[in-house]
Amino acid sequence: MKNWMLSIAFLSSSFVSLACAWYPYGEEVRFSLFGSHLAGHNDASPLFYSCHFFNDYKVDEYRGPTENLNEWYDYFHGKYKTEAIDELLYHFDHDTKKNEVAKNPLIVSFVVGNHVNAAEYIMFAKKVEEQLREDHWDKKKMDIEGLHRSIGIAQNKILKLQDAYLQLRYAYQLIVMSYYLGKYDDVQGYYKNYILKSPEKSVIKWWSMFFYALTKEDENKQNYLLAQVFDHSKSKATYIYKKFPSDRLKAAGVLDFCKGNEDKAAVLSLLAFKNPGRAKDQIMEIADLTPNSELLDILLIREINKMEDWYLTEKHTTYETGITSNYFSDREKFDFIKAKNFQSDKKYLRDFRDMVSDILERKKVENRSLWFTSLAYMSYMLDEKEATESYLHHAKKHAETAEIKGQILITEILHTVKYEDKWDEGFQADLMRMFYGLEKFKKDIYDYDRFKSQIMLAITNKYLEMDNFLLASLFQSKVKARVLSEYGWGYEPGYQSFDLLNENATSEDMDEFFAFWNKKDKTPLEEWLMEDIKKYKWRLTDLWATQYFREDKLDKALAIYRTIPDSVWQVDNWELHYYYKQELDNDPFETNIYGRGRGNESGNTYTKPEFVAEIIRLKGLLEGDTKNKDYYAMLLGNAYYNMSYHGNSYYYTEYGWSGYENDDYARDQSYYYTAERAFKYYEMAESLAVNTEFAAFCYRLQLKCVFDEMWYNDSIKNKHAKMSREQEWDVFAGRYPEHYQLLMGCDHFDYYSSAWKRS
Repeated sequence: MKNWMLSIAFLSSSFVSLACAWYPYGEEVRFSLFGSHLAGHNDASPLFYSCHFFNDYKVDEYRGPTENLNEWYDYFHGKYKTEAIDELLYHFDHDTKKNEVAKNPLIVSFVVGNHVNAAEYIMFAKKVEEQLREDHWDKKKMDIEGLHRSIGIAQNKILKLQDAYLQLRYAYQLIVMSYYLGKYDDVQGYYKNYILKSPEKSVIKWWSMFFYALTKEDENKQNYLLAQVFDHSKSKATYIYKKFPSDRLKAAGVLDFCKGNEDKAAVLSLLAFKNPGRAKDQIMEIADLTPNSELLDILLIREINKMEDWYLTEKHTTYETGITSNYFSDREKFDFIKAKNFQSDKKYLRDFRDMVSDILERKKVENRSLWFTSLAYMSYMLDEKEATESYLHHAKKHAETAEIKGQILITEILHTVKYEDKWDEGFQADLMRMFYGLEKFKKDIYDYDRFKSQIMLAITNKYLEMDNFLLASLFQSKVKARVLSEYGWGYEPGYQSFDLLNENATSEDMDEFFAFWNKKDKTPLEEWLMEDIKKYKWRLTDLWATQYFREDKLDKALAIYRTIPDSVWQVDNWELHYYYKQELDNDPFETNIYGRGRGNESGNTYTKPEFVAEIIRLKGLLEGDTKNKDYYAMLLGNAYYNMSYHGNSYYYTEYGWSGYENDDYARDQSYYYTAERAFKYYEMAESLAVNTEFAAFCYRLQLKCVFDEMWYNDSIKNKHAKMSREQEWDVFAGRYPEHYQLLMGCDHFDYYSSAWKRS
């Protein structure tokens, strides 16, 4: 037997990434809910659709190729589990200690004298593997003398053995050893005299053809033979894929060697696999030649996975499609992705779906369950309710494997949620039943944890489109397992719900959220959706109050803030995202001309409820019959300015500050970026000023609000910025000529600020 690990350096690909340095990209964001493994053939998994050259997700836990493991399983008449066979063949080598192998059932059986010939062959194959191994670091070179001795042993075994299957495998070892010794004539002789004449049906024949092909000098002949291996042996697919021509023109000489439909389809399949763009016409041509090709089934799935990336990745994750962010050469191939909005142009998806339906009707497709399941999923993508249900019905009738049944259930869940707007107990019970049912297919759904999280993300976005932020936030809390989205930057699941609400919810939405939170008779589904959110109770309560604060509804905000324990404001807790003590360390009532770097000269700090209470108190004084109204108005202006983007205390109303992020939240943030509320109170303070010096100071504070907005983003128009910066200064100079020069810069700003502080 030629051990799979023997030639791994020669045959397998290194992981290749074509992306730029920014993050995230490629496979980290690619969205997919149609299993790449549904056609089987786990050994072909490197060719499942990926934004990299090869897919690095391994479908099963075996080190060795399943096409070899399955043959040994049958050889031993199913007496030993595949895991034990894989362990013996691919985990143990010449350095493995005896105590590590003692528990392997096959080795135990060998020790007591069972399967003597098979045991000798496996030991021989491992010896050959070690003789062939080269290691630059260990200065280990190929054991040429040992290989010559092994060739003699293999030749002798072929003559003496009565077991045709083991004879075939010894012949394969002869081919491998001869190839690496550079004896290409011997490779061809062994192939013709032993492999072709063997009566056995085995993947070993195709593995042998692989090395036989590599001895051919004619590159077209070599690639023709490799295409045949590609068609019949998926474990060699990676090497063949890398070596094969990329377009039909370059493969014309290969096609000349083809003798029938199957030969030609194998070559065309390789070309289709190498096409990262639209491959509908290639798939149709292959279907006309060999409708039951195993490669055709994989290409069908691959094309669906492509369309998911093109049409759904950005929709669900807000990142650009995985392939376009990860593919340097020929980027124009993917211009069609953003040519038109997916919702208004689904032509290619519809054309491909209709082609698949036509093939299923006209051709004798054997894997009907896969094809009906694919039609159901594509119809779901096309928002065609009746077609989805019809194809699901047919898919269920033909479904036999757990993999297909799991995929059908995924499509059913997505379809059910898409067309049900009610949130009644009947719908919830059906949905919960399907979620529980999904767990039964945990071992059968491709990359299960990620798939499940992507289902939750799709449901989240369905409710986001409906502006139902309660349900969107609940399902967002279930998005886990390496799924990146707009609200999922590596936070724990429950906190993603906070981010979603923070960016979208109004105070009314938060009222609804906490009405649900306090609901006593929650359904099983609602209890399940709450699991990951409960520990963020006070953080979410803070958000509830803060949204009222953002809307300047102070009494309501204060009432909610006061339900939060005082200890919360004093704790730094990374897990719960309590940064209040750390971030609320400036005096929000200080006059701020310098921006975020301004220190806390007064030494005063305020928790959120203390700050809101003080604003309410100052507004009361401003409305009453009191002195110093000009000063109180200025303090209120300071408070609202410091809560803005340019202030020293953004954390009272926002939970993050960015030097480049613009206003892209669904909720209104105009108060935060424009400091319009601060302008109002600075304007009032100027009008109430008891002397010109203070009036000039308050006017200068108004200009800061205007200039900060001009500096930040010209696209957000502050209604007070009616003139250019130069014109604004001219007006200031004309209005307060004695103070203009002093207040124009920052040198004397501290004097004006401190001169009017009053106790």
